[in-house]
Amino acid sequence: NKVGYGWIIVAAMFFMQTVSSGLGFYNMSVYMAEFAKTLQLPLAQVSFAVTLFFLVGGVAGMQVARLMERIHVRWIVVWAALLAGASLSSVALADSLWQIYFLFVLFGIGYTGTSLVVATTLVTQWFPGSNRSVALSVASTGLSFGGVVVTPATAYLFNSFGAPATIPWLGLAYVVLIVPLGLWVVRPAPVTPAAAVRTDGSNWTYAKAIRTRFFIMLSLGYVFAQGSQVGGISHLYNRVTELADFAAAATAVQVLTICSILGRFAGGWVVMYVPIRPFALLNLALQMAGLGVIAAADSAQAAMLGAGMFGVSIGNVLMLQPLWLAEAFPGSIYPRVFALGNAATLVGVALGPFVLGAAYDIAGYPVAYSVAVVICALAFLVIAGAGVRPTAAAAEREPA
Repeated sequence: NKVGYGWIIVAAMFFMQTVSSGLGFYNMSVYMAEFAKTLQLPLAQVSFAVTLFFLVGGVAGMQVARLMERIHVRWIVVWAALLAGASLSSVALADSLWQIYFLFVLFGIGYTGTSLVVATTLVTQWFPGSNRSVALSVASTGLSFGGVVVTPATAYLFNSFGAPATIPWLGLAYVVLIVPLGLWVVRPAPVTPAAAVRTDGSNWTYAKAIRTRFFIMLSLGYVFAQGSQVGGISHLYNRVTELADFAAAATAVQVLTICSILGRFAGGWVVMYVPIRPFALLNLALQMAGLGVIAAADSAQAAMLGAGMFGVSIGNVLMLQPLWLAEAFPGSIYPRVFALGNAATLVGVALGPFVLGAAYDIAGYPVAYSVAVVICALAFLVIAGAGVRPTAAAAEREPA
């Protein structure tokens, strides 16, 4: 039945995002360190490949959303996995910086077709009711699980066999693990809204939706939220290393990841009974508090406490954006609306680590994490100003 197959879709999206985020998002620091050493180039130059990966991926996400309206989603997943796998494997042959940049542009395009835009769209289609939040929380946990499972394995393989010998196998794994899902499991829900009409009677178009104050302020708020979040995550290891040793730093990252997974599972259940807006603001406040504790920490134990608080908020803040947009807008325009909002947040994802790194260079990590607190406070204020969701009357006043 539909509900039973919906949970198969959730499991498939969990697995797909585990593979794609592990080999893509979370492996970036491992890749960059290895390429900088192999090519004997400054890490800053090589790291620009990551910026290209995210920015191009954001633009590609909007095109993926358009394609989902025209062709079967299984072919998007299949061709995207083939492109991602081929470009990742080819990185082993790169011997210049421009080749790294070019291949990571292709990798970013392929990654986008096997990640959030596709996963959240499918889950929201299959779960239109109250259990949507639980389904999204389970599926999106794959993003964190990829960092727990895939990235340590990649680091081990690099250290044991070298990057040139390992990377082609990683690209092959991307294809072998995701393409069968695309061919035999992934499919849209059998019944989707045929018209852009929400139950309140408002006639929605994509153009109307993206011009609402709700969408604009929510998207801008998520630029700040993700900037402070990804910046805080990317520098946590180095911050704790300053306070203690490498073992303590690794433990802090594990605490962050475990709390993120547990927090997301709990949040998916809580949102079934609590409105999204106050829960989102509560998590942003918790994110601010966690970042503040890390900024003020004078011991590894204090930093771990902050990492735990920060971790609980991470998964929920990420999950609530697609859930909130799905509640506000009908399924017929949701893929494109979410893709645009997600593309905006990638600006924060790309700039957050750089901003905190620049603040660290000037004044050290206590100041850098204080900057992250300020950025998160901006996110809180902007998202609070977005309101609950656009009303039918406001939507009708927007020009088509």
